[in-house]
Amino acid sequence: MRLTFPRVLRSEWSKLLSLRSTWLTLGVMAVVTVGLAGAVGYGVHRSVLGGGGAPDVARAVSAGFLPVDFVVLVVGVFGVLQMTGEYGTGSIRSTLTAVPRRWPVVCAKAVAQAALTVPLMTVVCLGSFLVCQAFLGADGASLGDPQVPRAVAGAAAGLVLTGLLGLGVGTLLRHSAGAITALVAAMFVGPALLGAALPADRADDVMRFVPTVAAQAMYSVDGSGNPFKTFSPAVSALVLAGWVALLLLAGTLVLRRRDA
Repeated sequence: MRLTFPRVLRSEWSKLLSLRSTWLTLGVMAVVTVGLAGAVGYGVHRSVLGGGGAPDVARAVSAGFLPVDFVVLVVGVFGVLQMTGEYGTGSIRSTLTAVPRRWPVVCAKAVAQAALTVPLMTVVCLGSFLVCQAFLGADGASLGDPQVPRAVAGAAAGLVLTGLLGLGVGTLLRHSAGAITALVAAMFVGPALLGAALPADRADDVMRFVPTVAAQAMYSVDGSGNPFKTFSPAVSALVLAGWVALLLLAGTLVLRRRDA
């Protein structure tokens, strides 16, 4: 039987869907995200009742996507484990024996992961926004407000790309503990230290290229919720996509030059 990319993709799709951890991880992530959005909306509503002032559209949208800043790590780790999990079980040997060229494996994993996470993250982000605004009531934003649909799409795209970023890190490092540590450092520890260390007049120029900052800019309205001046949402999406492409390419090149 001739080996083709559709067959490799079908194999990776089957593996992804057959893992109980896939549904457990993504299911818990979805419930936690929407639940936290409701809690944030309730908290903001209580603040308004206490005289804190009603939020504008930008702040209302930011509140709806605040949980995304926390669950984004879960999505990134999920991506890491798509590759490192096979190294942990040893099944990577049979995978690479069946696909000796190796690059189709990485591409198929990326396509399968994106195909699963795009609709899921869209539903999660839309639900997160709607639940938060339901608690805010008349003080909240709506899907009819300018930039809100784009913010929902940006939040979903940011999560999808972060998952692929994790896949790239996992492919490059192949060890779960090391890859997850590197991902946490790149997404949280590194940006915090870099932002504090850079001179104030250079921070904005540098931090807008950081993956975490770019992802946040994708779902912000009027730049709210970000301490740094960022690119537009569209350019920020290109920045994050560039990081994904770079890591997946680097991981593929390393995978072709090492043993399973």
